[in-house]
Amino acid sequence: MRILIVEDDPVQADAVSDVLSRHRHTVSIVSDGEKAVQALRTASVDAVVLDWQLPKMSGIEVLNWIRDGLGAGFGVLFLTSRVQESDVVRALEAGADDYLIKPFRADELAARVNALLRRSARHVVFDGPIRAGDYVLDPKERSIMLRDQPIELTTKEFQLAAALFSNLGKIMSRELLARAAWGRELGVESRSLDTHIYRIRQKLNLRPENSLRLTSIYTAGYRLDAVKPRVLDAVNELTSGSAFAPREAADIAAAS
Repeated sequence: MRILIVEDDPVQADAVSDVLSRHRHTVSIVSDGEKAVQALRTASVDAVVLDWQLPKMSGIEVLNWIRDGLGAGFGVLFLTSRVQESDVVRALEAGADDYLIKPFRADELAARVNALLRRSARHVVFDGPIRAGDYVLDPKERSIMLRDQPIELTTKEFQLAAALFSNLGKIMSRELLARAAWGRELGVESRSLDTHIYRIRQKLNLRPENSLRLTSIYTAGYRLDAVKPRVLDAVNELTSGSAFAPREAADIAAAS
């Protein structure tokens, strides 16, 4: 697994690297927050071990950038000398997956990182492309196509789409969707999730004629459903053949 260590103390960085390298992880080290952001923009990682007190950008600022810009694609472990309960709470609420206080014990650090990697792996789809309606979503390639035409999505939009496509026909709660894209629950007043869902609906053209329908479930979340061709045929027939067709067609579509 690929792990990025963000630590400005070279002695500490080497100590963490030695522990993780012995467990056959591939390790990279950067010494400040800005370099961490630069590395994460260009390299793919499976986990980040992050100090709090860093030059240029603090660890909490890096974490906020990760969750706001990259979402929940990998785990973050804080490794820091800050011991106040308020600091632990702040880090976890900002999207950290674990928190370990210096000085660390080698076996505990390795165990926590390995546990973090296992938890992160459970949220990744490894079974190949997902086919739904006229769409193909490939989690490994981070791509989605409609009838062989690629559609560009932002990182968060793709993570939300992947969560919905992986759970076709199931209601996905707002909390689960937020964690899939942001790595944490969003505040009750936040409209970020709804805004991103709206963009996904528009970009992917999620309509029954493309064999998929995205529905908002009041107070619960969202559900992506496959629409069967026979339902579409019935809707079209009713629409063209009866004065009462629009209402009846809506009833059929709602019941499908």
